[in-house]
Parts: sequence; structure tokens; C-alpha cells
Amino acid sequence: MKKYISFFLAFILIISALAGCSKSETAYDFIYPFDADVNSYDPQVASTSDEYLIIENTFEGLIRVNDDGEVVPGVSDKWDISEDGLTYTFHIPDGIKWNINTDKYTDGDNKGKFKDERLEMMGKEFNPDITADDFVFALQRAASKVTDCPMFSSISCIKNANAVHSGQMAEDSLGVTAENPNVLKITLEHKDDSFMQTLSSAVAMPCNEEFFNATKGRYGLDTKYTLFNGQFYLSQILESSYLLKKNTYYTGPSPTKAKELTLKIPTDDERTKILSKLESGYYDAAFISGHESADIKKSSGVTYTEYCDTTWAMVFNTNDEAFQSKNLRKAFCLGFSHPDSFGAEYISNANNFIPSSSKIGANDAGAAMGKTTVGQDESESIADWKKALSVLKTTSIEAIILTPDYMQDYVKQLLQGIQSGLGASLKDSKGNNITLTLKVEAMSEDDIKTAIAMNEYDIAFLPFKASNDDAIGFISSVNDSGYGDFDNDKVSDYLTKAQNAQNLNDIADCLKSAENEIISSYSLCPVIYESSYYACAKGVSDVQFHIGSGRVSFVNAKRK
Repeated sequence: MKKYISFFLAFILIISALAGCSKSETAYDFIYPFDADVNSYDPQVASTSDEYLIIENTFEGLIRVNDDGEVVPGVSDKWDISEDGLTYTFHIPDGIKWNINTDKYTDGDNKGKFKDERLEMMGKEFNPDITADDFVFALQRAASKVTDCPMFSSISCIKNANAVHSGQMAEDSLGVTAENPNVLKITLEHKDDSFMQTLSSAVAMPCNEEFFNATKGRYGLDTKYTLFNGQFYLSQILESSYLLKKNTYYTGPSPTKAKELTLKIPTDDERTKILSKLESGYYDAAFISGHESADIKKSSGVTYTEYCDTTWAMVFNTNDEAFQSKNLRKAFCLGFSHPDSFGAEYISNANNFIPSSSKIGANDAGAAMGKTTVGQDESESIADWKKALSVLKTTSIEAIILTPDYMQDYVKQLLQGIQSGLGASLKDSKGNNITLTLKVEAMSEDDIKTAIAMNEYDIAFLPFKASNDDAIGFISSVNDSGYGDFDNDKVSDYLTKAQNAQNLNDIADCLKSAENEIISSYSLCPVIYESSYYACAKGVSDVQFHIGSGRVSFVNAKRK
């Protein structure tokens, strides 16, 4: 009898195990909506959130940063940091491989040929370990003037990086050396508390020099010209999706639990339904804006992480006869209302031009810089209003504020201060009555930008988004936007000084000066922040979101 019971228990255990395998097989396919703004898979050239998303899942750096902000092993299994914080030594074990299929066809027309066309391109057996040299070459490329790496500022703390980037020193002068294939040493010019986080990002992903040279300038332009080393590989690029599959050749410490990740490119019609598809579980995770988050049904089980990546600003047409007057623009900027609450959790008053999620290294940029935006000052607003009117010699001012439909209510709240403040002083210096007419006109963001390009607007209400969480990068994008009448050269000088600065306070001072240069023109007036959200469908967990950077990792993702 005992034998039968034992057999029965064993049978039950086998059935349970098979059932578990079946569940695992079906539970770990994920779908994520994707914009397909991809021009390169090269980590040192990547610049868009979609490129970072692919790189985050198909490459692995020296280390990774988990959801708790802790540094965990990647390619490197252990490391040492000197007491002064200037020397980083990483140890790389043998046997960590690049992701390449070394199998050959055994029959048919391709018999004897490599199944992986990258090996066909190499023309030889090629299955190298990842070594310290791969990281030396990658970081030298990131610092090189030729590469023009969008994320160079994050590695500018490395010894001689700025001199290499400007072309004053050779690339091999960079403070990065391979002591041997297993030991990488990085020397910094100055201490940077965020450097480990930088090493987990795209800019510091490895690059095999031999393979890079074999592509003859095509590295990263196609999957066959890209050598991955992460938990997924890019299997197919279709008209409507990118398919990432589990890399069975991965030899690192963190194999993925997922077998497939589909990056789905929604149609224009589907883009309006992303939220409902997230609620239904069609999408396992998605990026959603603040105003979309207000429509999430509590019963849907959707969970989300909030961060603030958008600053909304009033953009004045300085070619307009009235708004050529700096005094009039200033009167408006000082007159906008700043209520304690806008009636929505995702809207708040802006303290800086840069969004509140922006960082200087690992530090909060807003906290380091202090407030730079102009607040409401009714008396000064009225004083500048009168100065403007004395010059304009008009008895009627009309302004149309162009805004996206979903921001109309907030614009009207902002305008209340103008109407109540300037409305109390509707006389010019000679006592003549002044007519002030403010209208809000809703249209799409694209139509607003077209109106600006054609110089057919008075004031436009526009979002300025942080594509990553780097404060220097954000101010640089504002400077390059073409909006606003301020001294771009001065702002560029401040940005250059910020990139070359040696400590947090100096960087913050440079950025504050850059912001003040922009804001004091009163042609761009940052007014409110809008929070955005990374959301997961019901039951989906351990999707790792890197706030503000666009990096989304499904390496540890699972579903109940």
C-alpha cells in the first residue's frame, strides 16, 4: 500500500510540474506599445526613448541598477571603488559571451554556412568572450568627437573626457584602461556620485572593436550589423512591430524570465485606445500621460509609477506688434495665476524650467538649482503693463492663446490672474480706457507648431518634454528648439561650463544661469508641470522603469 501511495504522490508531482511548465510557457510573453522612433541600435549613438528601450533589453553593461536603486552585477561580477571616489576597478569573469549563433546549416543550399549572417559577414569562426577591451573601446567611442554621442555629458567626469571630446587629446588618452582581459580600470577627473548609474545606461554598453570594424561604418544600422550581449535579441522587424526573443546564448548572471517581448507599433486609431488596451490586458505595460491617467478605472487593476517629465510654458510671439514689448510680456508672465491646486493630481506649479524629475547626475536638479521661475506679482505686473501701454499707444489689446484641447481648463485658470490683475488697471498713462481681450483656442500640438512656424499666433501653450532625466540635456533641447527670443550663445556658454564643471554646485549654478537667461527674456514662461506615468496591467510586475530616461526593462518581468 505504501508503494502505491508513493507512486501516486510522484505522479501528482510530475503532473504539477508539467502544469507549472505549461503556465510558465504562456505567462511570459509581453506586449508594449512602441513608437518605432529607431534609427540606430548602437548604444553610443542612440538618442531616443525607443532606442534606449531596445538597448536596455538587448545589451548588458558592467552593472545593472534594480528597482530599489541598488547596483547589481552585470558583465562584471565584482568591483572596487577607491576611497577618494576617483578610481573604479571592475572584474569580468571568463566565459561571458557575445550573443552570436555559431550553428551551421547541415543540409540544403546553405549547407555548411553559418545560420547567423553576422558570422557570414565576419567570414570566420567568431565567438569571443566579452572583455575589458570591449568597454574601453565603447567608452572611447562615446567620448570621441567623431561619434558625437548624445549622452556624452554623463561620462564627461572621466579623466580627459572633455579634452578627447573637443579633439585636443587622442581617444586612447581617456581614463579607461584594460589592465588585462578580465580587469577594467576607470579613472575620473572628479568624483561623480551618479557614475555607477551611468555605467548601467546605454552610453556604457560594450562594443567589440573587431566586429565594429567589420561593419565598415554600418554598426548599429541593422541587426546584422549589431552585436548584442543582453537577455533578449532583436529577432524580427515587421511593419507593425519589433520582436525580441529570449537569448538562449546569454551567459550573464540575470537570464530573463520572459521568452518574448513584442514592441507593438499602434496605428493612429490604436494610439487613442492604448489605455483601454492596457486595462484589458492586451498591453502588459505602457507609458501614459497625466491627462490619460485620470481615466484609469480603479477596478482595472492597473498599477502605475508617477514622475514629472513635462514643463508647460507660454511661448510669446516676439514678432507680434504688441508682444515685441518686453514689458508687456513681463506683465503677462508676472500676472499668471499660481493656484495651490489645479484640481488634478498630475498638474502642479513649475519651480524651474527643467521638469522636476530631471537630475544632475544622481542629484535632484531642482533642489540643487533652487527656484528660477517667476511667480505672480500683481503690482509689478500692473507697473509693466503701464510701461508697455505708454509705448504701444493703443487702446485695445487682444491675445489668442493656442492650446491643446485637454489643457484648456488649466490655461483658463492661469489667465484668471491676468484678467483680475491687469483688468483692474485698464487705463493707459493718460487715463484712456483699454480693452483687453483674451481668448483660448484649442487645436492639436502639431497645428500649434505649424502656426508658430508660420508666425500666425499671439501666445502658444506648449509642452517641453524631458527625453531623459539629464538636466543639461533638457536645457540644451530648449536652447535648440527655436522658441523664444533669448541669447542662445549665452545659454550655450553656460551649458558648456556646466559640462566641464567639477562639482554639483558649479553645475547647478551654470544651469541656473542658463535658465535665468531664458526666463528673463519673458518670451518663454514656464508655468506648470505635468506628471506622466509608467503603468502595468493587472497581474504584471517587476517591469523596471528608469524614470525620465525612456529605459524600460522586461528582463525580470513576470505575470501572475
